Amino acid sequence: MRAKLRAFMKMCKQDPSVLHTEEMRFLREWVESMVGGGGCKIPPATHKTKSEDDIKEEKTDSKKTEENIKIDEPSSEESDLEIDNEGVIEPDTDAPQEMGDGNVEITEEMMDQANEKKKKKKKCLPLMP
Repeated sequence: MRAKLRAFMKMCKQDPSVLHTEEMRFLREWVESMVGGGGCKIPPATHKTKSEDDIKEEKTDSKKTEENIKIDEPSSEESDLEIDNEGVIEPDTDAPQEMGDGNVEITEEMMDQANEKKKKKKKCLPLMP
């Protein structure tokens, strides 16, 4: 993919008229709008751009070529590759644990009880340096 993009860019540098075709209008407009927000200018076409008839003729030729390529390509069936699962963590298959009632409204008394338990826990833990 990257090689194709580089080849296309090289072709555009050598012959900027490629960007002046109707089918490349979207790319030309995008490039012109990009640079610093102020836009940039694409060099003028070095020669007359292709007519619509020439473009249609090229499209039909390229479709024929694509069809020939598709016929020559072997069908891509799923391969029997073995995947190395070393280091992969297996999914949890345990049943979900019961949780508290989500509809219960927490009271101040419940908050006080929770805070008392936190204080007791802190006292039980040894002090760490």
